[in-house]
Amino acid sequence: MAQNIVVVKGAEIDFTGLVGREIVLRTDQFPGKNLSTRVMGIRNNSLIIDRAGSGGMVDQLIHNQPLEVSFQLKGQPARFTSVLNCPREGRLQIPIGDEIFPQGRRKFERIDLISDVQLTLFDEQSIGAVRLNRLKWLETKTVNMSGGGMLVNLPLQIVNDHYLILHLRLDEVELPKLMVGRTRHAEVTDKRHSLVGVEFIVREDRPTKVPKAIVRHLPVKLFDFNSESRNLLDKYLLTVNKQL
Repeated sequence: MAQNIVVVKGAEIDFTGLVGREIVLRTDQFPGKNLSTRVMGIRNNSLIIDRAGSGGMVDQLIHNQPLEVSFQLKGQPARFTSVLNCPREGRLQIPIGDEIFPQGRRKFERIDLISDVQLTLFDEQSIGAVRLNRLKWLETKTVNMSGGGMLVNLPLQIVNDHYLILHLRLDEVELPKLMVGRTRHAEVTDKRHSLVGVEFIVREDRPTKVPKAIVRHLPVKLFDFNSESRNLLDKYLLTVNKQL
């Protein structure tokens, strides 16, 4: 039986949460390519995007062509179609679509799981200025988790994108002691806390998901978490969910 698809009007969504975050563009100009770029601002109901995205390919996009925009807003994957506006000078603009469609289901199912986790956060600037052993570690708890990531409660406000080194205290499943992750979305819950969605980065995705400026400061051992480890974690979580 076909499921009903919930369509939301673009005017009903606050897109300011996308500013500074990554979106993915798909166009006929570059068939089969997912072009990643960042939202620099919102103006006149349009996303203002960075021309330098995807190694400069975004800057090559032709004016007035249709495209699909995929993004995550408050942890929920969604998309809309639009037409690219390329002024001769200044930022590229994408008018926000009239209708916002949900994306397909997550590749890895999130399981409600409260579990201890240790982590430290950094970005391209801080990782170059502070040694790994000088980074501040936090102890907190997950809200939910999957093989692909977790939602975690942090005792601080997260504004910009960050990368993480983390340790999951799951004694029942054999995982590398330390893993690398990156923040995908954050919602400030009060003046001192944020709910943060974190993606676990597997070794195979390191070249495309971690900037070289960060990789060169991280020991190779931190990327022992690979696709096989991720599948093992996912199977463990699904087993735990059945027992709840």
